[in-house]
Amino acid sequence: MKWLWLGWLVCVITAALLGYMALVEVPAISEKLRGMALPDAVPLGYGEEAARALFAAFQADFTLAAAEGRQSASAAYVAMHARSDLVFPPLLAASLAFLAFASVYAGRTQASPSRQVSVGVGLVMALAFTYLACDFLENAVADAMFGPQAMAAGFNESFVFVLQVLTRGKFLTLALAGLIIIALWVARWKGPRQPAAPET
Repeated sequence: MKWLWLGWLVCVITAALLGYMALVEVPAISEKLRGMALPDAVPLGYGEEAARALFAAFQADFTLAAAEGRQSASAAYVAMHARSDLVFPPLLAASLAFLAFASVYAGRTQASPSRQVSVGVGLVMALAFTYLACDFLENAVADAMFGPQAMAAGFNESFVFVLQVLTRGKFLTLALAGLIIIALWVARWKGPRQPAAPET
């Protein structure tokens, strides 16, 4: 299928955006927080004690940024969620779905997908959408906990468990989807194959 190149392009754009966020945006924010990791990057999520410490780091930088007349880590964090991390989750979800689909239809493939393969593709689709929901909700809760408005309102411990569940759910769905995608590609190359049908 010649149009599959669009899916590969989405995967490349997703990887490039992830690299930009991981190598440029996140380190710049973490540096203002004395090197503390952002909740988005902690697979098991922050417990209450760690979340309080992170909030204190955000608050200290917020006060310092106001005195220095620069953007605070809190404002930069919310801005990241409103720009690059608003685009990244749907791109990653689309990439996961495409990789599962491509394992069946790209290049040489089985004459017809087995029931196990079809179920695997369906599971990846469901996990991709679950990841998307978790990531968007995680960003919203993180903004409510660590955004500029929260600096004046104070630490809200009631959000800690919710954020932790969403973060764990995000990484769990990504891990499961990745494992299934690997299994689909292994099954594709190990199973009987025949040339794909010619384009009409």
